[in-house]
Amino acid sequence: MIELKEVTKLYKGQVAPAVDRLSLTIEKGETCTFLGPSGCGKSTTLRMINRMIEPSSGTIRINGKDVKEEDPNKLRMGIGYVIQQIGLLPHRTVAENIAIVPRLYGWPKEKINERVDELLRLIGLDPEMTRNKYPSQLSGGQMQRIGVARAMAVDPPVMLMDEPFGAVDPIARNYLQDEFLRLQKEMKKTICFVTHDINEAIKMGDKIAIFNQGKLVQHGTPQEILTRPANDFVRDFIGYDRVVKKLSLFQVKELTRRHMCIASYAELADICRKMNDAKAEVCFITNAAGEWDGFITAAEIANKEKLTGKSVSPEKVQAMALNQKQAVVQETFLLRDALSLMLELNTDYLGVFDRNEPVGMITLSDIRQHSSRKGGE
Repeated sequence: MIELKEVTKLYKGQVAPAVDRLSLTIEKGETCTFLGPSGCGKSTTLRMINRMIEPSSGTIRINGKDVKEEDPNKLRMGIGYVIQQIGLLPHRTVAENIAIVPRLYGWPKEKINERVDELLRLIGLDPEMTRNKYPSQLSGGQMQRIGVARAMAVDPPVMLMDEPFGAVDPIARNYLQDEFLRLQKEMKKTICFVTHDINEAIKMGDKIAIFNQGKLVQHGTPQEILTRPANDFVRDFIGYDRVVKKLSLFQVKELTRRHMCIASYAELADICRKMNDAKAEVCFITNAAGEWDGFITAAEIANKEKLTGKSVSPEKVQAMALNQKQAVVQETFLLRDALSLMLELNTDYLGVFDRNEPVGMITLSDIRQHSSRKGGE
């Protein structure tokens, strides 16, 4: 969808080019995050794609067409553009801001109104409550979502995003990232996404392009970047915790042990036999209402019996299980977050749920072995 060949940008009066002989291909429906320190050329590259900046040399093609042969205004109208400062017009309502490009295309009023309401619902805002508000009446996160909606107004195949979530607080930023990933599953746009945050690049990108001093240093999947850094610059830039970062590429369900044992309080006196029959090292405990009330491991029982020299009473099993009641994650959690919770709770085990149903268990040993595999595979 997007192809750059030997693209260079040299500003007048500068010795070193801002972008130096860049060749890069971005496939249709792919999100490529541009990553690197300030001044490395990533935002300049973004602006050359929609001809806000003209390259000094080289060729840029979108869907096979040389952008130099396109009228710049028409080219930009067909490309969604989202920036950190959002750029909503303060004297226009939310609906009027979203409708800017459709009006330039000459869409009829009824079609514009339908598209505005469709987009507001898509980004999780109530059209009735939002369309007539002005930007000053919105939160930062809401304004950023309106900026995304405006960029999608005419359903462009390509979107350029220049640190789109950088101006909001961490909680709102994480929410916006998740919402955009949800939207992208439906939209399947081709996206160039500029960021200086390695964690955001890993989370948002199908591919990552790392820049330094105007040059493309490495281009590959997040897993390839984290597993096989091209050089010392990439290794230092992504950080020495890249093994932990790699855990953010996988969900808990990929390592969940589905073989499990479930027991009620009435069965606690015979818990060891029940676990042995089920060939399970962990048993979920349920209360009288059949609700999750923690879990117990065979190792815990064995250690307690070794210390005391006698069988563990049902009351003690219940108390031990209740201590683990908070040690649960949803199967869609990232392995990184599961590891963090294990460390916080000082446990080697987490119960895994699919919504309200227990589906298995994940262990610290599972995560450790997964991390040590070559490429995390």
